[in-house]
Amino acid sequence: MRSLLSALITAFGVLGATVALLTTGSRATALGVLLDMLLAAGLLRLAGEQSWTEIAVLVAIVALRLLVRTALTADFRRRSRDGKRPAERVDRAFPR
Repeated sequence: MRSLLSALITAFGVLGATVALLTTGSRATALGVLLDMLLAAGLLRLAGEQSWTEIAVLVAIVALRLLVRTALTADFRRRSRDGKRPAERVDRAFPR
């Protein structure tokens, strides 16, 4: 039962991320929704009998979510600071 519910949450996570992407146009928001739902599904699976493999998968999901969030936040801060995309800053740094 818990496994079925976890799979259902994962499916809703994919659906929710798709809806978030289509409505907001923001890949960061869609990715955040997906990773949050995957985290919820992983936590639900751990509510029963835990194996070290399941714990390691959950730790990997949490680490991936934090890494992606940190990278996206840093990229958005750079964009807002100078108003340019990262590729445009590289072109400016290395003139032809």
